[in-house]
Amino acid sequence: MKKIILFLSLMVSMTITSFSETTNFQLGLTPTLNIGEGEDVKGLRVPVFFGTTEEVTGVDFNIFASDVDKFTGLQGGIFLGAGIFNKVNTEFKGAGLGLVNLHDGNSKGLLIGAGNLTNEFTGLKLGIFNYSKSNSNYEFGVINYSKETFFQVGLINIAGKINGIQIGFLNFASNGILPVMPFLNFNWKL
Repeated sequence: MKKIILFLSLMVSMTITSFSETTNFQLGLTPTLNIGEGEDVKGLRVPVFFGTTEEVTGVDFNIFASDVDKFTGLQGGIFLGAGIFNKVNTEFKGAGLGLVNLHDGNSKGLLIGAGNLTNEFTGLKLGIFNYSKSNSNYEFGVINYSKETFFQVGLINIAGKINGIQIGFLNFASNGILPVMPFLNFNWKL
């Protein structure tokens, strides 16, 4: 009788685990092979080569590259604490440390990397090259480009529209004091 109860308990727990869409740990070996089943990770995720998953809440510590649809937490990796390539497709909230941070959706938080490429970004970007297809708040880098921004500090700053200040060797903004200004440019309507 004890063996039957143990067997049934084991079967029920395996069934619950296999139908669960959430896991506490995931090891991504390839884009299609994850150890630690589930599309959602609440805890630690370690993609080795190029791991993909739906949603991560927690820490994403990649060896080479990470691809997540929705992310909340800290993205990093083995390259001096940074991931080599961090990709977020729809939504990001947190801190991302990577050589390249590529965010297609809406992002909020802090990005530190050689290249920070975003769509809509609220927060602070620190990098050699910061690029935003749409809006960005604060950018500190060698080259900063944003369709619309509030504050840029860099060697070259480019904004379709500035709603604040640009500080750098060359500053480009269609609505600035002049479209091209050395050292400082800002919007008169501040």
